[in-house]
Amino acid sequence: MAFRFPKFKSQTVAFFWLMSIVILMAFIDKRQSDRICQKVTVKIDNEHNNYFIEDRDVVRLMTQNEKENLINNIHQFINLKKLEQRVQEHGFVDKVIVSKDLKGNIFVRVRQYQPLVRLALGNGQGRYVSSTGKVLPLSDRFTARVMVFDGSYNSTLAQNDWGKDSLRRPYLEFVRKVQQDEFLKVMVASASVNWKGEITVLPQIGKQKIEFGKPENISVKLSALKAFYRKVIPVKGWNKYESVNLKFNGQMVCE
Repeated sequence: MAFRFPKFKSQTVAFFWLMSIVILMAFIDKRQSDRICQKVTVKIDNEHNNYFIEDRDVVRLMTQNEKENLINNIHQFINLKKLEQRVQEHGFVDKVIVSKDLKGNIFVRVRQYQPLVRLALGNGQGRYVSSTGKVLPLSDRFTARVMVFDGSYNSTLAQNDWGKDSLRRPYLEFVRKVQQDEFLKVMVASASVNWKGEITVLPQIGKQKIEFGKPENISVKLSALKAFYRKVIPVKGWNKYESVNLKFNGQMVCE
């Protein structure tokens, strides 16, 4: 006959193991809190070759311009969440994660915003707009090679997040579709947006001005633009037309 522990004894054993785990975790946590930070490692995501923030900038933000110490400081007095909040205040930081290992070292992982277009506002002023539609400041350190918008409508475009605003979202879609097409990405380097919000594309090659109109029926218009370069230009030549009008849905007027 199999021997069985009384029910109360099984509960006692379970309670003993539970308390052992709690005590062990408390001991480990105490040792972690008492550890001293020996090293800070910063990893910045530069997969899009953007260099708006450097390792030293991250450390300065975390230490408030070196007013506070991380190295040789006890982990108990280091607030990781507060460090994340300080780095997040940088205009080009999309996401930041600050963590620590068992040896007391601090690791910082930073992801930058990816600029998609630059808005020229005159007098050397301007803004970037990220791939998600967030409006970003310019940088004295680095200039991203992206499409450029100029024109009187830029002051309106620079005000709100393009991804969250119905007025500006179509312009984000326009730039995204151009950047996703390998042919158009090379051809279209800049555009002008007038006070009506109408886009005039200024291609890299040729003297034609492409009157795109408002960012409506974008896919249809871009397909027509590609057809102009692939079918009309080879027959008529680069100097035949000065303007191509795509404003009218389903039509392309060359002059």
